Amino acid sequence: MVISAGVKQMNYSRRSQCFFSLALFVCMSFAEWMVAPIRGESFLVRDGQPLADIVIAEQPPRMARLAAGELQSYIEKISGATLSITNRPGQDVPAHIYVGKSIYTDQLKITDDGLAHDAFRIVSGINWLVLLGQDRDFTPPELFARNHSDIPRMLEQWDTLTGEKWGNPHTAVYRRYNPILKIWDYDARGSLNAVYEFLRGIGVRWYMPGDLGEVVPARKNIELGCFDKLVRPDFPYRNLGDYTPHFDGGTKDAVLWRLRLGLAYGQELWGIGWTAHGLNYVHGRDEVKKAHPEYYALYGGKRMNGSPYPWWKEGVPCLSSPGLFQATVKYARDFFRIYPDDPLVSIMPADAYVSLCECELCRGKSTPERGYNGQLSDYVWDFVNRVAIELYRTNPDKKVLCGAYGSYVLPPTKIAKLSPNVAVCIIEPRYTFYEEKTYKNFRENRKEWLNKLTSGDLYTYAHYLYSRPGGSYEGVPVYFPHIIAEDMHALKGISKGDYIELSQGKQCNMHAPGFNHLNVYVTAKMYWNASQDIEALLDEYYEKFYGPAQKEMKAFIRFSEKNWPSMLKQAKPVDEALKLLAAAKEAAGDTVYGKRIDLLVEYCKPLKQLRDRLARGRENVPEAAAFERKKSDISLDGKLDDKFWEKTWVYSLSELETGRQPALQTSFRTAWADDAMYFGIHCQERSTKNLKVAATKNGDTTIWQGDCVELLFETQVHSYYQIAVSPSGAVINADRKEGVNTIWSSQAQAAVFVGDDYWSVEIRIPVAGEDAETLDRMNGVAGRRPTKTYPWFINVCRQRIRDNGNEVSAWSPTGKTTFHDLMKFGELVVR
Repeated sequence: MVISAGVKQMNYSRRSQCFFSLALFVCMSFAEWMVAPIRGESFLVRDGQPLADIVIAEQPPRMARLAAGELQSYIEKISGATLSITNRPGQDVPAHIYVGKSIYTDQLKITDDGLAHDAFRIVSGINWLVLLGQDRDFTPPELFARNHSDIPRMLEQWDTLTGEKWGNPHTAVYRRYNPILKIWDYDARGSLNAVYEFLRGIGVRWYMPGDLGEVVPARKNIELGCFDKLVRPDFPYRNLGDYTPHFDGGTKDAVLWRLRLGLAYGQELWGIGWTAHGLNYVHGRDEVKKAHPEYYALYGGKRMNGSPYPWWKEGVPCLSSPGLFQATVKYARDFFRIYPDDPLVSIMPADAYVSLCECELCRGKSTPERGYNGQLSDYVWDFVNRVAIELYRTNPDKKVLCGAYGSYVLPPTKIAKLSPNVAVCIIEPRYTFYEEKTYKNFRENRKEWLNKLTSGDLYTYAHYLYSRPGGSYEGVPVYFPHIIAEDMHALKGISKGDYIELSQGKQCNMHAPGFNHLNVYVTAKMYWNASQDIEALLDEYYEKFYGPAQKEMKAFIRFSEKNWPSMLKQAKPVDEALKLLAAAKEAAGDTVYGKRIDLLVEYCKPLKQLRDRLARGRENVPEAAAFERKKSDISLDGKLDDKFWEKTWVYSLSELETGRQPALQTSFRTAWADDAMYFGIHCQERSTKNLKVAATKNGDTTIWQGDCVELLFETQVHSYYQIAVSPSGAVINADRKEGVNTIWSSQAQAAVFVGDDYWSVEIRIPVAGEDAETLDRMNGVAGRRPTKTYPWFINVCRQRIRDNGNEVSAWSPTGKTTFHDLMKFGELVVR
């Protein structure tokens, strides 16, 4: 945040001293700046009586009108006095508050020049106060959908203008209008920010949506004060996204809370259309699917121009297709011809885009050696850059946006510098940055992207999805304010801002506000001043929001921030968190503070169920150690004879039900290299001529009718996965979290070697990060490197199918006829 001047408490001998002392004022941040009532000082309200009016232009912009109403409302809440809103200064009050640009601010020579991105000024004189920023009304483009039912008309007109059958990213623009407040999310709101800053200065806080979430002091006197202050945000792009609270469907309180935090859509940077997976608009309509099957990826001999999965309903593109490339360039040029005010266009590929097209043109273009987050980087960014180069020839002032996401998070290696019109948005799971190695990797990734970005247009897309209903962390108090503060400070001057995807429930309002509000509130504060003291910010929050329970709530939140990652695995931290929360509830009692804690208690109810499950625990299960190795030391041929496996520990399997040593031994080793877990499994046989092979193709569920080995594993965030490998080398994957989802792919690689009296398997399982199932539910292992504090739990199993009986064994015998007993999974850590 840039503040060019501040506020100073002053003792006046003459009221005119205020006017001549402005140059002496010191800088101040967003902290509360309450001015004590001093004899001779000017007042806006005194003894509960109004001594000022609120002056706006005769035809004020929407946000300026709202700003005046918000100021009037909160002055009344604080003091009981109602300040009138007028178009000209009244003669019946001694002071005037000018909200937004008007002839009166022009006369005072106070302008909104240079106040981009909702920056603002607060300036005062002898008997006046100016709260000013840019307040332009948004005017929708000529071609947009007025509502959902208007989309067919819009697309028909779009088709006529383009001569094509593309989708249009502006079909949902109408959803950025709030009919209750009668404002657009695209309206500039500088003066509104100035009003909220002034109100914060006299003690108002908005921690959570609604009356329960606000703090309003009671004061009979409100001083005019003395100000000359210009405030700019540290991050011009501050978007809480299109999730919750919704701008169009949320309640008045929910939408106002977004505004009061200083959040903004950022259309001057990103435009007004939908920007995620923008390439879908080129190939997503049925007419294109039928006319151009060559635009789509080839998987298993079939073009992906249709899919039952909602994330692929627009199809999956082949980025080597010359026709798709030409269509994308034309789409971008036509888009800017029809929407000249939009600054960028998105050509980000479809969601869950993790597999290389299998056509001849795409062969050899993936880079699996870079791991899950880089396997398609060169492939995707080559396409993006080629489109950008062509667009730059005709529209050098327009940008091409693509997210660095999933399999293409890492920057390309084969492009030294991206075209000067490329903008990049890195999708990052900020809440996982408690792990220093994870955070270090993302920081290094940002630096590498900046080295590639000629434009310098780097953004971040932060997932705040830990509270998602049905997710792994639902009910777990995933607080991370210190990580937010550290990360925003690191991003200042590097990133232009965030798009936040917050979890959403069934309503359009904020999901789980009693819990979610703090992480969002801290993030919003850091957008405006990334250098502020996080401890001071939090201490004020504990005091104002939790009152008599401030000490207990501070203890609960600090403990949760440090220990939430272990709450999925250990009962002890869950017990302590619930104990601290109960103490806070008791301290708050039956008060407004207690009602706020009640919301948190309700959110944390799943913790009790989790605690009961953890209390049963995993007793007497084996432990295995994976040693770190170099990927270059293994050829992945199934033989287990590489240097990679030297000095790794060998673990044996036992009979599944009895725990006895089986007649035919099975053993395994495990290692870790380059964000992937490796397993080497050796299966003894009398003669491999008698192997029962039931499947020869990947994904064939008949694999379980024959010989196979299985890996069952639970990571830090997901319970659990299953991978089975046949002696033929066929592999099947299953996500067992909710049933048996065999469409999910681990992206694992497996190689099998068959000898005379044994067969052996080498398996490489890339680990995609803790946010993987949020980024892509159908691909990748969600988790990270297992440590002693945050281990994996696994079982390694084998079955032999013979006419005279089946033989089943496991590293951790279950004592049952099934492998699938989570409480018997053994512990795995990397040393």
